[in-house]
Amino acid sequence: MAKSMTGFGVGESLVNGISSKVEIKTVNNKYCDIKVKMPLQSLDILQKIEDMIQKRISRGSVNVLIKTDRDHDDIYQIKLNEDLLLSYLDALNRLKEITRLDEAINLDSLLRHKEIFDFIKKEEDEYAWEAIRISLDKALDSLILSRTEEGEKLIADIFKRLDKMMITIHSIEEDKDQSLKDFQLKLKQKIQQLSQEISLDEGRIEMEVSILAQKSDISEEITRLKCHVNHLKRIASNKTPIGRKIDFYTQEIGREINTIGAKSNHKNISSNIIKLKEELEKIKEQSRNIE
Repeated sequence: MAKSMTGFGVGESLVNGISSKVEIKTVNNKYCDIKVKMPLQSLDILQKIEDMIQKRISRGSVNVLIKTDRDHDDIYQIKLNEDLLLSYLDALNRLKEITRLDEAINLDSLLRHKEIFDFIKKEEDEYAWEAIRISLDKALDSLILSRTEEGEKLIADIFKRLDKMMITIHSIEEDKDQSLKDFQLKLKQKIQQLSQEISLDEGRIEMEVSILAQKSDISEEITRLKCHVNHLKRIASNKTPIGRKIDFYTQEIGREINTIGAKSNHKNISSNIIKLKEELEKIKEQSRNIE
């Protein structure tokens, strides 16, 4: 079943004393736009998160909020930034030369510059990622369920409107023959009025009227319109992402409706054209939220 692009999911986990909570909110978007807010500064973990999401979501703005906590104090792994340390030493030695100071450079002088050490939190190890991975997977399950439930409602509404449109199309089809006859009669009367002072062959008039009437025939447009509606119904039944396909067929349906409206001035048909446009606009509105 098709999915909505709007949804919400939450997942929690606890791995080796590290707890993780993930909240995911999605809204409609032409593309898959992922934004992640988390306490960890890890491009590797960020890439893994995005990969997991992209495997299950093809369209929508995805906002992810990740919270992590531990049941013990933070533990740091300390690494010496040797390049930065050597740079400080060179700068301090140069300072001594310029100022001609005799004071020795000692360990206390260097320890004032804490940036020579890299402090790595234990949160950034494999246990933190495992906690996030499990809670993210649960959040995605919850999100997909909510998007599927919402998608079922959207598709049900689209089917209902397509059925209404098909009834209206059949009504137009019933009126098209009478519409063509009315057009031929009015056109013939107008030509006869204009040709009162000019001698025209009656057979020629009939031929010209027939040619112009054929240009106003909407049979082909009605056939294509019914075909597009049936295609749209089949697409709406698919499980794969269908939002872009629905967009395409609603545009094609709109073109046929406009052509029919332009070619026919029949009162009933004009009224039904308005109904078709109203239903089509509602379908477009719903389809903007479908993945």
